[in-house]
Amino acid sequence: MTPLNLRKHAPRGPRETLLGFYFLLRTIDKLRAELPGGSLGEYLNHDRGFSAYVIRRLGLDMNDLRRVVAQAADENAVASWLAARIDLTAAPQLNAKLETFVVERMSGEDQILVRERHPVMATRRDLSKILDILAADDALAFSSSSR
Repeated sequence: MTPLNLRKHAPRGPRETLLGFYFLLRTIDKLRAELPGGSLGEYLNHDRGFSAYVIRRLGLDMNDLRRVVAQAADENAVASWLAARIDLTAAPQLNAKLETFVVERMSGEDQILVRERHPVMATRRDLSKILDILAADDALAFSSSSR
């Protein structure tokens, strides 16, 4: 797959789906940004992030997916690899779980991290759902040439 430069545009939105699952397309975009010639920009791809959470919930290893993305000819190859390894019927349940992630139920430490890592939180205190925060943060970051 070709690398992505997430300094120029956001990864796909947190609610965009692949195989019915939220966050897989966003995760693939971030993994493509890690490839030589790509750039994560200000995005993160760490063990405590939502991409890592989703991949663990699917029973996968992030490094295995990272290798598949690096070696795949295209996204269809990644989707085929995923489809052979995950329970596709679990998508509605996992997506519903992701919709319940709100800042107020996070640990104090994680609330601080969310507020530090997502600039939109400085002006949009009305946002509570993590998926909404991520989407609004992407929109804010690319509404001007701030990245």
